[in-house]
Amino acid sequence: MRVVPLGAFRDKVSFAVAVGAVERGFRALGLGEATLPDPMVMELPAEQAEVHVKGAHLKGGRHVVLKVATGFYKNRARGLPSGDGLFLLLDAETGIPDVLLEEHGYLTDLRTAAAVALTLRYLAPKDAKAALLIGAGALARLTARAMIAEMPLERLTLWNRTRERADALAQELAPLVETRVAPALEHAVRDHRVVVTATASTTPLVHAAWVAPGMHVTSVGTGSPEKIELEPAVLARADKLVADRVFQTERYGNLRHAVAAGAVTRDKVYAELGDLAAGRRAGRERDGEITVADLTGVGVQDAAIAQAVVEVLGL
Repeated sequence: MRVVPLGAFRDKVSFAVAVGAVERGFRALGLGEATLPDPMVMELPAEQAEVHVKGAHLKGGRHVVLKVATGFYKNRARGLPSGDGLFLLLDAETGIPDVLLEEHGYLTDLRTAAAVALTLRYLAPKDAKAALLIGAGALARLTARAMIAEMPLERLTLWNRTRERADALAQELAPLVETRVAPALEHAVRDHRVVVTATASTTPLVHAAWVAPGMHVTSVGTGSPEKIELEPAVLARADKLVADRVFQTERYGNLRHAVAAGAVTRDKVYAELGDLAAGRRAGRERDGEITVADLTGVGVQDAAIAQAVVEVLGL
């Protein structure tokens, strides 16, 4: 088995390649050409930690991909990264372990950011030249770059509970696009037609009263039962609510909280992201539509991004 360190592939997969790969992964899911298990989510409340296991095989793919991702949030106080992980690639013909990618959370964030870009491609207003990103952690850093790559952005606004982290990210992004930090979240949401949340929040950040016709919102920070970024009424207001996978969002996403609050039922979901990628359902069709994407991370993304790394490195 070949062991590949992060340094061998960090920044080697462009956002264009990553988005294309993840789009193919979701298309396979939408067409029934992907085999994947339900995700395993292990909660460790005493440690303020979580462990996720996901994976998939895409039809015709060389590998069956299994991914372990961890979030240990006390690590920040220890001077350690809060997220880590690895990808194990099994030969699809023999089941023999072939490649181990020591990705330390990087590929998980990259494939997540690529999925955000897809939601913007299908659902965001095409003429939007400004966007708001809520969050300033490792996921937000890659998400910001995916947004810049996908949209004709002239201005990106950041908001984070810790202002200093938002300021630091704004400085990093300044060479790429005009970047500013919003002092108040409500005003920032009301002032943008495209809003992306990439946090580990356990309380709603975006409220329904702030959402106006024509707005698009992507939430990408949930993925375990206690996390929530959107007030349940935001989902109720959506003209088109898109889930990456309904089975997951009703257990781990904003949809879980909206159903529990009685704001919506699972029938509120207009489509899965795979339906849009496969052309089975339309994305944004009217300027005044309120569109919402609820993303929890699907195994086809892991299989797709792993395949992209293998191809880029010529493994």
